Amino acid sequence: MRIQWTIDFSVYDEEIDSQHRDLFIIINKLDVAMRQGKAGQEILRVMDFLDQYAAGHFRVEEQQMAEHAFPGLESHRERHAWFRRQLSEIRKKLQSDGPTPDLIILADHLLITWFSNHIRTFDRMLGNFLSERRQAASGREVTVPDIG
Repeated sequence: MRIQWTIDFSVYDEEIDSQHRDLFIIINKLDVAMRQGKAGQEILRVMDFLDQYAAGHFRVEEQQMAEHAFPGLESHRERHAWFRRQLSEIRKKLQSDGPTPDLIILADHLLITWFSNHIRTFDRMLGNFLSERRQAASGREVTVPDIG
């Protein structure tokens, strides 16, 4: 299953949006590999990317939340920690069982559903909050479209 970047994934922060677009590219590479029967090779690259991505991207988000006193920081951190635990479980199964079709499908489904929901809900809350903070700091009105 592919995931397509559209404006409804935007959190109105270019750094975060850019990282999300990069993530979608990697997720879609796994989808292409699945269709070509090469997912067993690609899943290892995806997992390596996700380990680095989760560390770096989640850190950026959490730093911005802390800098701007985002009230949902702890809840957001918990969601990031949950995702990291899921990655760890998939990694353990890969090491013990290898890249089985069921595990690859599970990983693909997790990536698409978790990131789609997380970005559209929790990251969007952060983006709206940061936009409001920027608006208040600049003294001018900034309009964030409601794409819900």
